Amino acid sequence: MGIIISAAITRTGGVSSVGQAAEAARAALDAAGCPHEQVDALINVGVYRDANLVEPAVAALIQQAAGVGLEYRPGDVPCLSFDLMNGACGPVNAIGVAASLLADLPNGHVVIVSGDAHPSMSADAHFPFQPVGAAFVLENRADVAGFGDVHVSAGDTLPDAQGYVALAEMGAEGRSALTVELATSTAELVEHAVIAARDALTTDGLDAADTVLVCGKPTPEFASELARELGVAAVVTDDFAGDAHTSALTGAYVAARAAGHDNRALLFVAADGGPTAAAVTYRGQGVR
Repeated sequence: MGIIISAAITRTGGVSSVGQAAEAARAALDAAGCPHEQVDALINVGVYRDANLVEPAVAALIQQAAGVGLEYRPGDVPCLSFDLMNGACGPVNAIGVAASLLADLPNGHVVIVSGDAHPSMSADAHFPFQPVGAAFVLENRADVAGFGDVHVSAGDTLPDAQGYVALAEMGAEGRSALTVELATSTAELVEHAVIAARDALTTDGLDAADTVLVCGKPTPEFASELARELGVAAVVTDDFAGDAHTSALTGAYVAARAAGHDNRALLFVAADGGPTAAAVTYRGQGVR
């Protein structure tokens, strides 16, 4: 038995991280044929949120907006929702957490949602991330390899903050402004992405030459340089104009599926500031 992606959806055009993530979650659950009252967990990996919210957990707001598990009636499944923030690597980390949850829930469903938006909830030309909401539904399936183990690689020093609110400078604008500093080079990102990716391929006995790389675009050159270092069969990124950050991997998977690559072994790789990187292999229905 393995864990598969039963549905994956992205949503754009909005300015609310909660709204777009909730819309994607509803659509993904409907596409997976999963009733909204039968979701065991909702994990939010988005980082940049509406009005710089700290409490409550944004996952709870997305759960409410998506109408997931809001009433506990006989036969309904209590839904656990929580935030897991690790930048662009968050979706891969969440897959590892979901695998642990689903190990004891043979008929369970976990939804991983994401979305980053400017805290002012308006378009900002200087905001470095594309406002995209995304969601994918995970469940167990017999006779499928599904996801492998999650592998990570990171620098050996404590990273500086990449996105933060400078309280002493923001004054009354603290809920609608933030500072984002992207200082990690492409070379640093690729270095750690290669380590995590090769560990994932080796552990699961896969040949890079037969594998499709699915990754985001933390820098314009990242995907092509990583693909060249790994020697993969093909590389697919999301179709968005900029960096979709925490929604990039879901967007890239949607693009890979549309291109017909879901009948091949996939290698999900994410990298972000720090530097840090995470990778996991995926073999869906009929892929060995």
